[in-house]
Amino acid sequence: MLMKKILIMTLFTVVSLAAYSQNSVTVCVADPSGSPTNIRNAPNGKVVYQMTDSEFCTVDIVSVKNGWWKITPEVEMWGDDEKTIPLKGSTTGYWIHKSVLGFGIAGDPEGCLRTAPSKGAKAVKIALSDYAELYLEPLLIKGSWIKVMSKNKKYTGWMPIDRICFNPLTTCP
Repeated sequence: MLMKKILIMTLFTVVSLAAYSQNSVTVCVADPSGSPTNIRNAPNGKVVYQMTDSEFCTVDIVSVKNGWWKITPEVEMWGDDEKTIPLKGSTTGYWIHKSVLGFGIAGDPEGCLRTAPSKGAKAVKIALSDYAELYLEPLLIKGSWIKVMSKNKKYTGWMPIDRICFNPLTTCP
């Protein structure tokens, strides 16, 4: 009986982790304020972690609520000092404001943004001169699509999650 309970708990844990990881999107933290970036225990909640402006990192977002993004409980630091920082201090999850998150489009951005979350939806026309500076802010997730707005507010549209390049300074492979 004990073995059966252990097997069921193990199976439940594996299925939960698989579902959790499939529904996350990696983006970079890009806080333009110059002050530490706060991670909170709820939207507008208590600060449980602060990232300094010198840190370059990515987080995995899993859901959205009124401009706040729930993230997985770890931050990936990269650059000269690559490491994973486990977040602690919250039993209600970890939240970060959408204004400090950003990413680019992997590959050629032409035809990537759509007016609706569908490959058949009309493409959002992006000026060729804006391709190099196309830095996106997340707005909403719907299935395998993410609604975005360019940081310069010129473009809004939907793109497939698999086209996200979490490093907006490159176009990723």
